[in-house]
Amino acid sequence: MDLTFQEKSAWGLLAGILVVSAFYFPAALNIVEYAGNPVALTAVSVVGVVALIIIEAVYHAVIAITSGDESDERDALIDLKAERNGGYVLGISLFCLVGYIITQSTLFGGSDPNALLIAVYIIAAITAAEVAKLASQIWYYRAGI
Repeated sequence: MDLTFQEKSAWGLLAGILVVSAFYFPAALNIVEYAGNPVALTAVSVVGVVALIIIEAVYHAVIAITSGDESDERDALIDLKAERNGGYVLGISLFCLVGYIITQSTLFGGSDPNALLIAVYIIAAITAAEVAKLASQIWYYRAGI
């Protein structure tokens, strides 16, 4: 079975996000835990975004050369369903983050959680939502929806 451009794109985006995340999140959490330096966290974040952009640009150039862009209604339906799933994951993740902040603030001596840590958790929530969206897209294409 030949993969469509959109499915190839979803696979590449998912792989790129997972690769960059494997390097970004340990580095970001290390900075938050030991350095607490917002400049260093910003630098690591910018490097992660630039790396993801380069990976995706090269990947999309390769798949664009090897296959045409033949979108249809099925692709639009799959994209909408996958976006919905990503939205659910983002909503649940941010709800849990708010719960974490409230519990840290009220139950553990009234200390507010570290703002840099919250920033990393928000980025993790956004990343989880995008991974859920892409995994859903791939699932829907494989299931033949």
